[in-house]
Amino acid sequence: MLQFMHLMLVQIGSLPAAKDPYEILIHDYLKRCSPLLQASGQAFRTEKAFFEAMGRMQNRTQPHIVLLDPRGRTLTSEAFAAWIGERRDTGAQQLVFAVGAADGWSDEARGKIRNNGMLLSLGPMTLAHHLARLVLAEQIYRACTILTGHPYHRQ
Repeated sequence: MLQFMHLMLVQIGSLPAAKDPYEILIHDYLKRCSPLLQASGQAFRTEKAFFEAMGRMQNRTQPHIVLLDPRGRTLTSEAFAAWIGERRDTGAQQLVFAVGAADGWSDEARGKIRNNGMLLSLGPMTLAHHLARLVLAEQIYRACTILTGHPYHRQ
């Protein structure tokens, strides 16, 4: 089980209103993960504020930060689940998936996660940020079901 891990889905910029249709769906997928791991969403005004908050996290281990970036790795759902499972199995306490600002991540941001993170691409197409967050939330839920043998992935 992934109970000892906290997963955070972050975006740079203001968080949409709670009644935004995308936010409702994102929240639903994160809520579905609750029997498997603790998941939450958060927004930071700037890239700098995000990395400052990551530096203040007080856990035994550093957070594993995944930046969504078109230059990142593309993974199948199964490989994505395996990556999360490997983090779990090595004692990671925090997984942070972050969607950058409209202009993407700076070179400095990409450099900060080089040793304890990953650049992840959802594919070669450009997606609106709220849609990218929704796709990512669904894939996180799918990964949880793959790791626990739930039939959702095969439906």
